[in-house]
Formats: sequence, structure tokens, C-alpha cells
Amino acid sequence: MNPAMPAPPSSPSTPSRWQRLAWASVMTAVGAVLAIGISAVNIPWTANPGGTIGKLYLTLAVPGHFLAFGALAMLPALLVGLWTRSTRPLTITAVVMQGAWLCLLLVDAKVFALYRFHLNAMVLNMVFGGALQDQVSLSWSNWLQIAGVVAAVFTAQALLAWGCWRLLTPRPYRRWVLAGWTAAVVLMAAGQIATAYYDARGERAVVSQWAYLPWAQPITAKRQMRAMGVPVADRVAALTDPKLSELAYPSAPLRCQSHQRPNVLVVVLESLRADALDPRTMPGTWALAQRSQVYDHHYSTGNATRFGLFGLLYGLPGGYWQPMLAEQRGSVLFDVLKQQGYALYLHGSAPLYSPEFDRTAFADVRELLQTAPAALSVAERDRHVVDTLRAEISSTPAGTPWFGFAFLDATHAPYHLPEGYPALDTPMAADIDFLALDQGHDATPERNRYRTAVHYADSLVSQLLQSLHEAGVEDNTIVLVTGDHAEEFNDLGLNYWGHNGNFSDHQLQVPFVLHWPAMAASRQARTSSHEDWVPTLMRHGLGCENPLEDFSTGQDLLAPAPPAPRSLLVESWSQRGIRQGPDTYVFDKFGNSTALGPDYLPLPVQQPDTAGLREAWDELTRFRRH
Repeated sequence: MNPAMPAPPSSPSTPSRWQRLAWASVMTAVGAVLAIGISAVNIPWTANPGGTIGKLYLTLAVPGHFLAFGALAMLPALLVGLWTRSTRPLTITAVVMQGAWLCLLLVDAKVFALYRFHLNAMVLNMVFGGALQDQVSLSWSNWLQIAGVVAAVFTAQALLAWGCWRLLTPRPYRRWVLAGWTAAVVLMAAGQIATAYYDARGERAVVSQWAYLPWAQPITAKRQMRAMGVPVADRVAALTDPKLSELAYPSAPLRCQSHQRPNVLVVVLESLRADALDPRTMPGTWALAQRSQVYDHHYSTGNATRFGLFGLLYGLPGGYWQPMLAEQRGSVLFDVLKQQGYALYLHGSAPLYSPEFDRTAFADVRELLQTAPAALSVAERDRHVVDTLRAEISSTPAGTPWFGFAFLDATHAPYHLPEGYPALDTPMAADIDFLALDQGHDATPERNRYRTAVHYADSLVSQLLQSLHEAGVEDNTIVLVTGDHAEEFNDLGLNYWGHNGNFSDHQLQVPFVLHWPAMAASRQARTSSHEDWVPTLMRHGLGCENPLEDFSTGQDLLAPAPPAPRSLLVESWSQRGIRQGPDTYVFDKFGNSTALGPDYLPLPVQQPDTAGLREAWDELTRFRRH
């Protein structure tokens, strides 16, 4: 045989591996086209809020996005059928996986059309667990239609599989397969590079498109882009047409008028545990608590800074983070503060653009954000923030109300201290060796370092409180001291450390000390949430007459606690949880739910409570356009 001639397939009835790969590639490509067609009904191609650049971005990103998901759906078929003699396992698995993928997209398209968010783990559980029937009632004819659509999808996939086998003749396909997938990888990479570039540029016309892509995982690389010389924008263009927004926030125009206009001071300590509030660890805040309202069962809206501060500054659950970021929608709190003539003093020891608070809560006041100099140590940055805020308070003209915000970072691991700061207790770790933190590790040295860092941060809080007295404004200043989330030291005995690991009290419960002038001190046993701060302040401090439901999912902390038990919707990077009393229902990315007790071990009854699911559903959909 001429060595230059390609070898024929081993058998006319047994396609070679390259022929099978070619078949799988064609199936994947056609499936991606169908997926684009399904999702395209929810994409405003003609009246796109991003204009021409938004359309061009979608044209680049959409094919790579659905090719990537289609390839993932095809991967099990290749693992099953690439090396067997018969093509049947490959064909059957591919038809099942591709058909299921397209059916899932059809459901997602309908959910997005109704509620403006894509399927997630909790919604999947509601759909298949039956709780959604209280929100969306389907008749028997609807179920017949659904069954017909599902049957049509799988039939079409079977016919497509048969047609693709008929299309492929016994010939070598290696060159075509490699060229095709090289082009596909380039397309996927181009879409992600464009995403990172335009995100760094702050191009809202592009960022707003992410909401239309099911389960998009956009790459952000602001620091890398800045290092490469890409100008990172501080301002972002406004939404070109608010009617195209997926958000209805607030749901009604706000009616706010305050005759007193009290000053407001908010101090947030990174990773602040509830049990850190004691007279030895936090003497300054403890003294404030003796003349304030203290909420003993207060929870953050998430176990990470992104979602904890989001809930505190919006009065909404962290599930709204992505659409708020995509549309650069700031908190209505700052709209009202500006309307009422407040001076805004907004300080972060760590940058407030990572996470992107400059493009979410502070989007409309981002030019006022101040970050401590990066050349300083973390402990020195905290001091710089406090010194600057104290100077601003003392220099505020009489009669001008002000809102001060300080986010202190020394209490974040590895728990930063000024040089020579005395240990609150010994032994105290000199630093934190994260590799040494395991199930058998004694956390005492690390916990002592943490408590010492909290003590240092509290000393700065005391200085801020002293400034109020020196300026003669303490009787007209609302003060809040709290944490963005808590911090765990293997308290559960399950090898959890730090935060962003679970939704237990050890990572969610934080101090919440609220000093309201002329209000008697009290200890509150109600269950409260970061979602409650904004509605309380706006109603009682800023004179907003609207029902709280117009702009928040939280409760009024100064009103009597509702008699019904309360569910809390909490968020993390990879999970969502519903807390009901001591129990937590955790939903992962794959639609699985796990019911966990206060010890974070599985409960005997695993089915989520339908009332809690309905409450969470209402919170997640209240400010989305239906």
C-alpha cells in the first residue's frame, strides 16, 4: 500500500475513533445551534440595552458559550462509547444527554421569560419537589404539552443522530475534527477575553449582556488588565433604556422626607463573630451596647463579604448581586441620602472595587469612595480610615447631615496587628499557617490572634465614637457596629475554617449593635438579618413613607417582631441556603438539597419546608420584571 494514501477504516461496520469523534462533533455543533435558538427568544437582539457593542459582544460570546456547554453534555457519551466496538452506547448516551440538555434549556428559557433569572439549584428543587405549584399552577393539558415537547426533543435528537451517521462516510476525519475544535476553542477563549477586557473597562453595554446567558461564568481580571495597561474605568455608562432592565427596583417611586436628618455612622468589621462582643474583646463596642439596641440573633445575608455587605447596603438577599452588577444599579439608600443633602464619607481599608461594590451598592456615588493607601500595612490602613473619617466628622459644617461608612479589614485572616500590639491571650499565633489547619489542629493560638485583632479594631471604633462626643453630635447620630460575616475555627468539628464554607451560626451570626438616639437600651431576641438595616434606617431615619416591600425584603427592626417564624435566605459563592430556626436547607449548583441541623449534620427528614421555599421564591423574584 502506498504510505501516502490514508488507511481505510478497519471495518465498514465499525467506524474508527476519528469517525466517532467527527460524529460527536457534528452532534455537538448542531446541538449548540439549537441551544442558541432556544435561548435567543429572551435576548433583545433588536432593542438591546447595550446598543451595537452589546450586540457584537453577544455575537462573539453566545456561540462559544453554548459550544462549551454542548461539549460538556457530549463528554459522557464519548467516555461511554469511544472505545467500544459498537456505536450504540455512544449514540444512545449522546441522544439522552443532548436531549436532556435541550429540555433543560427550554425550562430555563421559560423561567427567565417569567422571572428574569435563570434556573438555579433552589428553583430546580422547587420545580421537581412540588413547591413551585403554589406559585405556578399547571393544568393537565399543560403537562400534556410539556410531555409532547419532551418527546419531540428526544425524537429530533434520535433522527439527528441517525442522519449524522448517514452523513459520515468511511474516510479519515482527524484533520477536520482537530481544525473544528481548534476553531471552537479559539471562539470560546475570544469570548472570555472580551468579557475580561470589557469588564475591566467598566463597559456596562457588555456587562449587562451576561444576564441573558444561562449559567454564565464570566472571567474578571481587573488587576491583570490594569497591569497590562488597560484603562480600568471608574465610571460606567447608565442604562440606555430602563424599560429593558430585568429589575423592577424599587417597585414604586420612593416618598422620603426627614425633618430631623440624623447623622449615620456605620462601622463594619471584617469576619466579626457574634461571640466576639464581650467586655474584654470589644470593650468600646460593649460600652456602646449598654446604651443601644443589641440584636442577639442577627445573621449576615452571606458567608462572604460580597453577599454580606450586599444585604446590609441594599436590604436585599445576595441573589440579586449579579443583575445589580450587570446593570450598575446602586442602592436606593444613597439616592435618598443625596436627595436629602447628606455629606457622604465612604471608606474602605480594602479596595471597594473588589468585590465590585463600586459597581453595585455605591454605583451612583463611586466618585466618593476612599480606599486607604495600599503602601500601608492592613492595620495601618484601618487606622488611616478611622483618622480620615474622624477629620471629616469634625469638619462637617453645622446643619449638614452626614453618612459615614467604615469597612475595617484587620480582622480578616491572617488577623493583622500593629507592630508590638500586646496579645489579648496566649499562646497567640505569630502568623496563620493555613496548611496546618486541619481536623486535629488546636485552634487556640489562631483564635487568640483573631480576638487580639478584634480588640485592635475595637479600639479604632472607640476613637470614632469619641469623635462624635468631641464634635457634639452624639445625640443626633445613629450608630451601627456589625460584621460582614462571621469566622469559624473548626467550631463544628467538621474541619471548617474561616468563612465561605457553610451556613452555620459560626460563619453567619454577627454582632449587631444599633444605637438610636433617645431610644432606651434593650436586648432583642428576635431573628434579624442584614436585610433589615436599610428598611429600618429609611423608614425611621430618612422618613420614607413607602411600604418596605417597595424597596426591600427586610423587616423594620424598630417595630414589633412578626409572630410567624422567619426564614432567612443566605448566599455563598457556590451554594444558597434557607435558614429556618436552627436548621438550614442547602442547595448546591446541581439542584441537590440537603437539610442540616445546628451541628451541620443531615437531618432525618430531608424534604425542604414548602413555606420556606415560597418565602425565598418571593424574595428572589419581588424586584425582577415578570
